[in-house]
Amino acid sequence: MKIDLTKIPPEGKRFNLMLPVGWWKPDSDGDRIVGLERPLSGSITIYPAGKNMVVEGSISARLLLRCDRCLEQYGWDLSEGFRISLSLSQFRGEREVELLEDELNPDFMDGDLLDSDQVLKEQLILHVPMKTLCTPECKGLCHLCGCNLNISTCSCSSTDQNLIFRNH
Repeated sequence: MKIDLTKIPPEGKRFNLMLPVGWWKPDSDGDRIVGLERPLSGSITIYPAGKNMVVEGSISARLLLRCDRCLEQYGWDLSEGFRISLSLSQFRGEREVELLEDELNPDFMDGDLLDSDQVLKEQLILHVPMKTLCTPECKGLCHLCGCNLNISTCSCSSTDQNLIFRNH
């Protein structure tokens, strides 16, 4: 949904969002977030703060993640709040200037329009752990044959596996 920030009243405006399972589209086959297991629910409240607009919100979803060790998909619950400050003024000039952190607007701004879908997508990505594991005890894949060691044992010997590591 595109939100016109010039139409936000001084007291702010709240938007409740419910996005279907098919809303999430991975950027690549290697994305850790594979999709949504259940619809995403969220809310966004936008209000002016001086020359900026503040976007506060919350998201709740059950994500389908890809395990970094075994590459299997698993469900993971996310429920988080967020707060973003957006600058509506843009620099108009030719000289070189240093921008402050709060002057850098992300990709979800197009002039005075805020793309709420992009805000939510960014928040999902930011709140997923750097290392995603289906379980803390995940054994991963065999380095030789690629067998998922959580499901079965492979016929590769530990001697063969040690040779791989010495040669690389």
